[in-house]
Amino acid sequence: MGKDSAQRKKWLSDNKKASLLRWWLAGMCYFFIGFGTQAGMFTDPVDLVFFLGAGIGLVTIVIYNPIAYGMFDITRKGQIANKAYYERKGWQNAGYRLAEIFKSMFLTAMVYFTYQNVNLLIVSIWDLPGETVVIPGEPFGFATLYVVYYYMLQGIVDTIRNARGKDGGERSGETGIHR
Repeated sequence: MGKDSAQRKKWLSDNKKASLLRWWLAGMCYFFIGFGTQAGMFTDPVDLVFFLGAGIGLVTIVIYNPIAYGMFDITRKGQIANKAYYERKGWQNAGYRLAEIFKSMFLTAMVYFTYQNVNLLIVSIWDLPGETVVIPGEPFGFATLYVVYYYMLQGIVDTIRNARGKDGGERSGETGIHR
């Protein structure tokens, strides 16, 4: 029993818990904004993408970041990122929060385009009427795609930082605490 619980504890790391929290919050935002407001019923998706992206960005800033960085030891490239989150200056925080909102809007647009293209592909393969929606938007699928795109974008940003020769830890004030 002891070995099984230790193995289970190791499998559910702090990064996985933080990812699960991000997934849940993205699905919650889609549920409340996509199903609970008029933006989810419009035929023009720009309103939905804008308000959903802004909502997820604000929820990330106000709810996710304080919980995730306060409860979990989030590691990136072998270093704990929590200290850098708490040691930013005021202007860096403002820029980070604005970037977080725009990043959420961009990721929401990517998820929308994924739904749109998959639906168009299925409609063309099955020779259905053009306005048929085979896979409608729903919280679980949206949250899953959102988190996948989030970590893909995070990986691209980390790769660019490494290619430029700037280590994220040195730039953001991390001390290099390794796990």
